[in-house]
Amino acid sequence: MSPIVEIDFLAALEDLEDKIRLATARLTALRAENLRLAGRIAELELDAAVAQPATMGTADEDGGAWREERREIKRRVESLARHLEEMLEDGAADE
Repeated sequence: MSPIVEIDFLAALEDLEDKIRLATARLTALRAENLRLAGRIAELELDAAVAQPATMGTADEDGGAWREERREIKRRVESLARHLEEMLEDGAADE
């Protein structure tokens, strides 16, 4: 005869709901932080664009290099953001 295993489904459901609430709160906080950082990047880019004529050569000389550097920085930041999102998704899947 097999032993009877009792499962407290309500307790398990409450535990799952708690984990979902925590994950949702964490994702909300991370999205807010992401928006704040995106705003800060935009501010810095604007500051750099305004400062560029005074600190760099002519637009014809440095414009292409500046745009390329900006593209590279953007690509790297976006890559890091994707990596963090993947880590969050992997962490949520583990819980």
